[in-house]
Amino acid sequence: MKSLMLTIIVLLIIVSPVSADEKYGVYIKVVEKVQGSFDEVSSVVEEGLKKSGWKILGSHDTGVPEKCGFRSRAIYFSSEEYAVSILKNGVNAVFALPLRAGIYEDEKGINITIVNPPSIKRTIIDETGMDEYSLAIAKAIVETIAGSVNGDVVNEQAGQIRKRGKIGGMGGGDFLNKIDEIRSFPNSSESTLRQIAEKVKGAILRNDMEWKLMYSYDLTDRGAVIYGVTKTGTEGKAFSIAGEKRVSDSNNCPGIDHVAAFPIEVVVYKEGERVRVVLMDEMYRMKLYFEDAGMWAFMKNMKMPGRIEKEIIDVVSSGLDKQDQSI
Repeated sequence: MKSLMLTIIVLLIIVSPVSADEKYGVYIKVVEKVQGSFDEVSSVVEEGLKKSGWKILGSHDTGVPEKCGFRSRAIYFSSEEYAVSILKNGVNAVFALPLRAGIYEDEKGINITIVNPPSIKRTIIDETGMDEYSLAIAKAIVETIAGSVNGDVVNEQAGQIRKRGKIGGMGGGDFLNKIDEIRSFPNSSESTLRQIAEKVKGAILRNDMEWKLMYSYDLTDRGAVIYGVTKTGTEGKAFSIAGEKRVSDSNNCPGIDHVAAFPIEVVVYKEGERVRVVLMDEMYRMKLYFEDAGMWAFMKNMKMPGRIEKEIIDVVSSGLDKQDQSI
């Protein structure tokens, strides 16, 4: 862990000053045409991140669009020091955790991408206040991944390119107004946080709507627990929409380059005198990670985000019966 923090400190010193008008992609394509089998590459990436001080929270093979013969895998990771730095900005910043990498195939071979920290931090935490730190984090992750595999280093901005973190247009707005509460409880003790978190976890594990629990990130000492959930069919549909306008004979299912957008976060945290169970408004989340699909793609699939959010709320609520309100 010391090596990770030393790397970030060094990078903070050498990262060039940034402008408030700097544009960032939601993703960074790190490497392409990576040598080795898909599983070998995935294993090497995870091991490289661990050696650099990151904790691997989990990974999973994602769904892909119909008739797509390629594979894609999401890897999610964090560290204690990183979480502390992020949560200094308030408990709502928890949605900026964890970090994600994605490995996906296309006609040219195996590629590796990451969710771009500067872009996500601008949306969730502060327009420019964390730019230097998040740039150092991004640089450290890119160097770790690029140094772990044998391939062509690209290191290019990808996905929606934004000059500002605030997401505009239909379904957009200020992030803090896009946190949707599932349930809330008046007792903000750590015991209550743990009880509610366990009930939420149990409900996810028992659900019959095909939602899967991919990781649990216990930050109870910081007042939060994060659960990553996903559904194979939802992933495949989202990637199909993301790549629809880019499909060609030489690029059959391009939308899987958004693989690092999943899983979806369900969060239990203490805020004020209450324990809240929340998730990000799903239309907003779709715009955050998939806005480059274009307005027409969103218009044709307007009902999808609402269905996703309703299903997740129904799953989580099933574990929180009415008498829990008195906890």
